[in-house]
Amino acid sequence: MKASVYFIALLTPACLLLVSCSTVTPSPTAEPIALQYTAASSPWLASIYDCAGNKVIIADLTAADMQDLQAADLAIRLGQPDNLTSPAFQIGSDDLLVIVNPQNPVKQLTVAQVRGLFDGQIQNWKDAGGADTPVQAWAFTRTDDIQAIFNHSVLNDSPVSSVARLASNPDEMIQAVSKDINAIGILNRRLKPSSVSDVFTVTSMPVLVLTRSNPAQGIFSILSCLQK
Repeated sequence: MKASVYFIALLTPACLLLVSCSTVTPSPTAEPIALQYTAASSPWLASIYDCAGNKVIIADLTAADMQDLQAADLAIRLGQPDNLTSPAFQIGSDDLLVIVNPQNPVKQLTVAQVRGLFDGQIQNWKDAGGADTPVQAWAFTRTDDIQAIFNHSVLNDSPVSSVARLASNPDEMIQAVSKDINAIGILNRRLKPSSVSDVFTVTSMPVLVLTRSNPAQGIFSILSCLQK
C-alpha cells in the first residue's frame, strides 16, 4: 500500500511537468481588411461581406474626397475620382436620378429644365410644367461622389444654386423630398424608396473599388468575386 502511494506521488508531478513543458503553436490570425465606402455605395456592402467570406472587414463611411488608400485596403465609390492614380475595378453600375415628391404633378423633366431648377434659373414649378409654387432644390456637398457627377453632367461643373439646401446623407435627402411637394433632389437608383418619384435619369455611373498599388493578401479574391 505504501509503495503504491509513493509511486503515484512521484508520477503526478512528472505528468504535470510534461504538460507544462509542451509548446502550443498559435494558429495564424489574418489581418482585418479596412474598407472605406461612400453613402451612395452602401448597397454594395453586403456583396463585399459575402465575397470576403471568413475575412474580417472593418467598414468606415467616408466622404468621397476624404477616402485615403494609405489608411484603407479598399475604397468603394460611384464614378471615377479626378486624377485617379490607384488601381480601380468596376463591380457594377447605378443610375443617377432626379427625384421629386410623388404628389408633384410634374412627372418628367428635360435636361434644360433640370439645369434651370438646380442652378436657380427656374424658381417656380409653373415654369417647368407644374403648379404655381416655389421650387426647393436639395443637393449634397459639391465633393460628394454623385453630386460631382451631377454637376459635371448637368451643370457643366458649375455649383448648384446658393439657395439650394444641403443634405448630409441620402436618408436626409429622401426625407426632405418625401415630405415637401415643392422639393427636388438627386439620388442613385439603388437607394430610391417608393416615397419619392424619379423624373429624369441623368446618367449611368460605374461602381468602383479602388485599391493600393500593392494590395494586401486576399484582396484579389474579393475583387474577382465581386466582378462575377
